[in-house]
Formats: sequence, C-alpha cells, structure tokens
Amino acid sequence: MFELLKKYTEMPGPLGHEHRVQKAFMDDLKPLTDEIQLTNTGNVVAHFPGEGRKIVVFGHADEICYYVLSVSDEGFLRIVSYATLRGEKVSYPYCLVGQKALVIGDEKDARGVFATPSAHVLYQKEREQPLDTWSVHVDIGASSSDEVAELGIHPGSPIIWNPTTERIGKKAFGKAMDDRFAHAVMLELAKRLEGSELSCDLYMASTVQEEIGLKGAEDLRRGGYDISLALDVGIAGDYPTLEKGRMPIKLGDGPALVYKDGFIHYNIEIIKELRRTAEKNGIPYQHGIFTLYGSDSGVMMAGGAKPNLIAPPCRYTHLPIEMVHLDDIENTIKLLYHYITK
Repeated sequence: MFELLKKYTEMPGPLGHEHRVQKAFMDDLKPLTDEIQLTNTGNVVAHFPGEGRKIVVFGHADEICYYVLSVSDEGFLRIVSYATLRGEKVSYPYCLVGQKALVIGDEKDARGVFATPSAHVLYQKEREQPLDTWSVHVDIGASSSDEVAELGIHPGSPIIWNPTTERIGKKAFGKAMDDRFAHAVMLELAKRLEGSELSCDLYMASTVQEEIGLKGAEDLRRGGYDISLALDVGIAGDYPTLEKGRMPIKLGDGPALVYKDGFIHYNIEIIKELRRTAEKNGIPYQHGIFTLYGSDSGVMMAGGAKPNLIAPPCRYTHLPIEMVHLDDIENTIKLLYHYITK
C-alpha cells in the first residue's frame, strides 16, 4: 500500500493540470474494469456493475499549488496562490520557504526552490515582519526572463512543492495525501472486489479542481447516484502545538465518519449504515465534525445523492508534510469493501 501511496502522492497534479494523475489512474484501472470514461471536464469515472443502489466512491486528483504571476528580468518567478480569488494571499508562506519546487512548463518540468531573503541580508526590523506575497519567490536557476521563456514557463504556469513521500513505521508523510490517498484506496479496493459479489451498482471516480470549489464534482453529480462516498483527508488534532479538544481526531484510530463540515450536513442514514458495517466487522472508526472544511460530496446532494464523507485522519493538512497512518488507510478499504459487498 505504501508504494501505491508514494506513486500517487509524488505525481504532479496541480489544479487545472491533473492529466498525469488521471492517466495513471485510468491505466491502473484497466486490468480491473472494462468501463472507464474520461469526461469532457477531465473527471475519470469507472463502473463496476452490480445490482442495487447506485453508489459512487470518489476522491479528487488536484493538489495544492501556486502559479507564476510574473517573471523578473533576472529570471526569478513571482508567485500567487491557487486560492487568491477566495481572498487569500500566498498561503502558509513559512512552510514554503526552503521547500523544493517543481514548475510545470508547457513541455517539461523545471526544478527549483521556494526562497526568501536570508537573515544575513535583512535588517532586524525586516526579520520581525511576517512574510507576505512579495517576500517569497521561486528560483529555478535561470539567469534571465528569456531563459525562463525557453523552458516553456510563463505567467499561469503552475508550481507545486516537490518533496518525496517517506515512511516512518506505520506512518507516511509527504505532499498531496490530500487527496491522492483516495486513488490508492480505490485501486486496492477494486483489486479486492475481484470475485466478490457487489450489493450495489458501483462507480469509482477521480474528480478535478476540488481545491478551488468542488468544480469537478459539480459535473460528477449529474451521474444520478443514490449515494456518494467521498474520500478525503480527515483533520487530525493529536499533536502538542494544538490545544487539546479543538480537534479530537487521532491518527491510527480509524477513518472519521464525518457528520458535518463548513458546507453541508452529511446523510445521517448512511452514516449509521457505515457505523453498523464497521462495528459488525471490527473496524475502528471515529466521529468527526470539521468546521473549516469542505469536500466534493458537498455538491452531490444537488444531483440527488445522499452525500457522505469518509476521512482517514491526516496531520498538517495543506502542507508539504501531510502525515497519515497506514492502518487508517487499510481500515478505510475494509470499511468500503464490507459496505458494498454482500
């Protein structure tokens, strides 16, 4: 499972440029089902025929990213966050500085670093000021704007942080656990379904542009599903720099069944079905409510589905060091398997 998780989390798939993730997902699904569709909006939808309620299990392919806003004469890249239109500047600037960067050019990628002036050249007053948009740039080793242009990089080119995904015992950390763990879960689930009898008509999907407002899911909801089971990272609060009680979700205690987030209340009937399935099969789970949060299932009700969210806990979300517990990933697969099979 870790190798599959590593494959998908390390893959570049910034918002609006999810094609590499989608192609890999389709290629990995081909031995498992004959019915795979790439929609006009860029979503991937796979069908596993069965009898009963029409259920879709899905996650999103896009990841947190930045974009080139301008290129200096000397070849440095000024950046802007994917979320600028939501009123944010460069989010999490302190986590950006010192990170490896990968700039997605027209034909090839360019490696670089997120950087800011070091303490050796800053006055004391400047050191005490918080970082802002213009304090962070990306250095790809170019010496001029012409050199940048030759690499196919220009305003609008996406930039992601570019760490490797690592494992420490039963925990794994890296970028894009949000939401590429879902692809690993769906692929492993599809493998385990071979030879099993489904209790539903099952679909699995990978959506695009979730991070900017659930855009791919707005297309997916037209599929006429009875139940939507979104897979997304849960918010873990089990570390000492967060006050106890603010978020009681813990790594290793099972996936969170989420009742409500900042957009929607999930379907209580299906939550209770999932709880009974977990309890019957000895699968640990947690109760969750996430206030500063939203998932693709938030728009599925408008298409007639009963919306739900299954969320394995994750520490340090929307950072390049997102950490998950492999037991929680495994228990998510087990919960889904027992829920959709007879």
